[in-house]
Amino acid sequence: MRFTRMLLPMLSLSGPPIMAADVPCRPGFVAASGSYAFAEKTAVEYGLPANAVIGKVHITNLDVFDESNPRENNALYRFANRVHIRTKPGLLKRQVLFGEGDSYDPRLVRESARILRARKYLYDADVRPVSACEGKVDVEVITRDVWSLTVDASFDRAGGENKFGFGLRETNLFGRGAEVSIKTKQDIDRDTNEFAFKSDNLGGSRLKSRIRYADSDDGSEQYALLELPFYSLDSRRAWSVSLRHAEQIDTQFLRGDDVTEVEHEIDDYRLSYGISSGLKSGLTQRWAMGYWYRRSQFDLSDELAPPSEFPIDKEMSFPFLEYSLVEDSYVQRVNINQFERTEDLHVGRRFYARLGYSAEAFGGDEDRIVYEGGYSDTLFYSSRHMLRHEFSFSGLRDRDQSRTEDLIFDYELRYILTASKHRSYLAEFRGAYSKNLNSHQQVVLGGDTGLRAFENRFQVGDRRVSLNLERRTFTDIHLFNLIRIGWAFFIDVGRAWDPDVKTDFEDEYLANVGFGLRLASSKADVGRFMHIDLAFPLTNRDDRDVDSSLLSVRLTNRF
Repeated sequence: MRFTRMLLPMLSLSGPPIMAADVPCRPGFVAASGSYAFAEKTAVEYGLPANAVIGKVHITNLDVFDESNPRENNALYRFANRVHIRTKPGLLKRQVLFGEGDSYDPRLVRESARILRARKYLYDADVRPVSACEGKVDVEVITRDVWSLTVDASFDRAGGENKFGFGLRETNLFGRGAEVSIKTKQDIDRDTNEFAFKSDNLGGSRLKSRIRYADSDDGSEQYALLELPFYSLDSRRAWSVSLRHAEQIDTQFLRGDDVTEVEHEIDDYRLSYGISSGLKSGLTQRWAMGYWYRRSQFDLSDELAPPSEFPIDKEMSFPFLEYSLVEDSYVQRVNINQFERTEDLHVGRRFYARLGYSAEAFGGDEDRIVYEGGYSDTLFYSSRHMLRHEFSFSGLRDRDQSRTEDLIFDYELRYILTASKHRSYLAEFRGAYSKNLNSHQQVVLGGDTGLRAFENRFQVGDRRVSLNLERRTFTDIHLFNLIRIGWAFFIDVGRAWDPDVKTDFEDEYLANVGFGLRLASSKADVGRFMHIDLAFPLTNRDDRDVDSSLLSVRLTNRF
């Protein structure tokens, strides 16, 4: 690991070229035009005098459609610009990490741009100095809105099963950054009517809130969250309160078919408070403590029999201590996971660990140690190559029974080779291991977990491995200047199994090849892709439950 930490800075020097630019002294402010090239401008380093102070902060919020572009200067798109409610300048100004009179800090400028680019109601964002006169630097915050009111219609077919959704979603209510949605959807587990509210800047503050109510054919869910997150690397405090109650049917599978099920009632309440000394020497370390109540209770279902080993009811009430670390190491790229948008890739370390103790004296049903954690890091990075890995774990230790429970360990290794702006190659390995899972849970593999020619949850067990290989093409096709089009060729290989359970699969490993289209909106609901894939099995082709080909249509958050 020490070798990796020494190697990464040297390799990063060979990343995308950084252009240098001096900032002149301009007597008047000229805002960025509608054709502002975000992806190109984020790679500019500006030369500024030492000890410069921020003068004025200008907010430039560009229209959804660029009327200086002849392909977007038509009556329909101009009308859309007129009726669209733009993001309020005050909301954007309150999200940046600097203000007038502060010392000019390039790091805070870069982090402010990253914060804005993470907002779903913005297509892209940049922060740049525009004038430097007598030690004062005027800064321009440039963003482009997206069309925020959408008919949330979706069709998702993976593993031979259909999922439907229809509703309305407003991702920038009155230009204040809040999201409200009403939706009815049908997926492989349940039919649901749902109302949701989300805000990352409640009332223009840095408070984050979530409200969700769902009424399903197998139960319901109520969820509420209010928190002050660590909104920047140098944030010093955070707190959170969340409440969740749910009733649902948990189904167990074999060869993609429902075989057993149980009713599951969940209560989950959490309160926490965190502190940090801020960003020091490129690292942010944070501590949090809190209280968590979790209860899972099971009952017989009306439709199917329960698993042979009935799930164990669990009630845990515990204080916990949490530690996390984030390294300030980011790069900006284009056409990695998104399409013609600036992407902020974290190429540094990230670690977290949480430890709690649930005792009968606190209200738990047994004495248990509760633990959870994760780590991620970039092993290799340059302008053409990125190799990154991450793992996470969670579980319980029942001290009364001297038994490990619900242990889950996940690992992912991801390599991307960028051959050109329009072509890249992906290799992604994933592994999962579990021990003594409660019987309502399974480790599964199938169409919705990476093996695109097979039914959802086709294989089950207590462990899983998979390898996905893709050749990706990002084209210049921009249909009606609304939809970007790409495609991919892929190979998937994987297996889920339990060493103690004998199966009748012809081939233990599932494998398939295929190709697919990638469709991404450039004006609404950015960051979401429609995958239309046609996959052909290479193994188990004589199996009665395996078709000669399988067409899947899925909505996902990356290329």
